[in-house]
Amino acid sequence: MADKPVAAGKSSLTHIDQDLAFGTIIIPGAAAYLDLGCGAGMYTLALARRLSGTPTIHALDLWGEGVEALAVSAAEQGFPNINPMVADLTAPLPLDDGAVSSAFMATVLHDLPERTWPAILGEIGRVLAPGGRFSLIEFKKLDRGPGPSLAKRIGPEDADRLARPAGFVRKATLDLGEFTYLAEFLKK
Repeated sequence: MADKPVAAGKSSLTHIDQDLAFGTIIIPGAAAYLDLGCGAGMYTLALARRLSGTPTIHALDLWGEGVEALAVSAAEQGFPNINPMVADLTAPLPLDDGAVSSAFMATVLHDLPERTWPAILGEIGRVLAPGGRFSLIEFKKLDRGPGPSLAKRIGPEDADRLARPAGFVRKATLDLGEFTYLAEFLKK
């Protein structure tokens, strides 16, 4: 995999209903969260601003420059609970089994090699606590707007087919705006 991922430095944060998305991602009383493919941390920092208390937010990305920028931003903004790490999402994740209550991946999966998707979902299932929540934010299957080509887009039904073998059941699908949706999954 390249040192700089396909969409490094870009963020879909401005294309989503942030209140709806983070209202789904946040679990009251959760001790730890996981942002998969955090880039420079736009979603990570937005989550940190919305949390009460200081639960740990593990933020993983292959793009070292982005992870470094997130570490600087987290320190400057007073978020010692953000744990940025350089990590390849297509490899075993550097977290213990059941280490997080809520994990999310925001418009990243479509950029990773399709052959790795089952293993990625399996790893997310491994690091989620029993009953944990996985929120997948992706671009709708539209042939217009921001995001990848139509052929690379992952619709909610596609996400279901990927998530079921990894031990997830879809709880809801939320419309986050004109171009994005959130599929909320619970770990069985």
